[in-house]
Amino acid sequence: MWGYIARRLLLMIPTIVGILLINFAVLRCADDPLRSALSQEGSEDNALDPQLIGQTVESSIRTAAMSGRHLPAIINMRGFLHRDRVQSWLESTEREEGMQDEEARRQRRESGLWLSGRFAVQPLYEILSDPDQEHLHGPASYALSFAAYRPLSLHDIQTMPSAQRSHISTRNARLRHIRIGHENTFEGGFSLTVDEETYRERLHNIQEWWQRYGEDFTYGPGAAWAAVFLETGFIDFFGRFFSGRLESEQFRRPVFELIGERWYISFWLQFLSVFLAWTIAVPIGIRSARRKGSLEDKATTNSLFMLWSLPEFFVGALLLFYLCTDREGSAALFPAQGLPDTDSLWLHTPAYLMAVAYHGLLPLFCLTYGSFTVLSRYMRGALLDQMGADYARTARAKGVSEDAIVYKHNLRNSMITMITMGSGLLSALFGGFVVVEYMFSIPGLGTLLLEAARAKDAPLVMGATVISVSLLLISILLADLLYAVVDPRIRSRYV
Repeated sequence: MWGYIARRLLLMIPTIVGILLINFAVLRCADDPLRSALSQEGSEDNALDPQLIGQTVESSIRTAAMSGRHLPAIINMRGFLHRDRVQSWLESTEREEGMQDEEARRQRRESGLWLSGRFAVQPLYEILSDPDQEHLHGPASYALSFAAYRPLSLHDIQTMPSAQRSHISTRNARLRHIRIGHENTFEGGFSLTVDEETYRERLHNIQEWWQRYGEDFTYGPGAAWAAVFLETGFIDFFGRFFSGRLESEQFRRPVFELIGERWYISFWLQFLSVFLAWTIAVPIGIRSARRKGSLEDKATTNSLFMLWSLPEFFVGALLLFYLCTDREGSAALFPAQGLPDTDSLWLHTPAYLMAVAYHGLLPLFCLTYGSFTVLSRYMRGALLDQMGADYARTARAKGVSEDAIVYKHNLRNSMITMITMGSGLLSALFGGFVVVEYMFSIPGLGTLLLEAARAKDAPLVMGATVISVSLLLISILLADLLYAVVDPRIRSRYV
């Protein structure tokens, strides 16, 4: 038995790794966080507003850094950037007449330059120090300010020494004063939009900034080679995931902390719904199977199929309209909100439990009725198969009572089907019921994941997906072990 468990746990490892790789691939295929910044490059004449574009791009870089999307996916060759290569890259972002069809490609190159990171800072400074490249000083100043920008995550704020944190914050703030206003048009390409005095002032600010912070961006060959595989989106994403530092792009908080808060709300409602569904379904299925073909069986089967055919959102809408809406001369019978407000926390325990039950009755019904209708039919079918088996007929021929045959032999063997049905319970208890939570304004995990999907918060969705799949694998393992408990034939294979 223990050997089988060990083998199954080992087989889970490549499955989990595969799920993580799929999540990483989906994450990298998500929208470029800088696309919104590029779409707001400026006014109709393509002049860049330093304050507007700076705030937008900094916010986008901060968002990308939460999941490692500011780094190359697998291999990072940015450490080998030199001036000529960066200058060629910079010139490729210049608009040219007749190249309107290449605008999307040009924007991707510009986005890549802005996300090129710390290794591009020194080559960009060398371009800004060359008076012969004055026409590139505008875009180079922007690229330097974004490449040198170092967003501070929540983990950095909590663990980084205050002196280092203050140094980075001051350095980031000074970057906003080195950007040289310019425009990039199809007719004229790059051209400055500031007067000579402002231009000289910005160049002076750049020189002062480099004198103070240049050492932070001077690297040797060792750092370049180390970054090839270590400073990649793959390493950054999995490092944040396994250390619990993966942050939500929408809420700016750790993903697992958010999931824990919302899952606590969803768990109890879903646990009660699963418990009630199984408690109701098993007896109904047994009674229906033992009275096969009777009027009671036909009425039960037809009623349950009719109930099962009604979707949750339809039943929920009916309940909200007829039972949760005030009408002339009468108040609503139930509240439309699935959880009591925070003031109820000050009530005595019995009164609080009554308030929770009063608010949660309708959502609980919507979650339960669909489950127990299906489970009861599976219970009925599985039990009927066992009641018609050879061993059951032999027992009847020996004079064994029907109750003993059903409850001592048939029921145990029919549990194999029910165990299979319950193999996804752990995952279901985690997942959250989006429709019911949304309709009854329950701030559970399902509502959180719906908000994350709307906001394209990939790290939050990916974190929840990996946890759900992991729980599903554990559920399947538990189901296999329960098979051995109820069926000696399966147990003999494990020992």
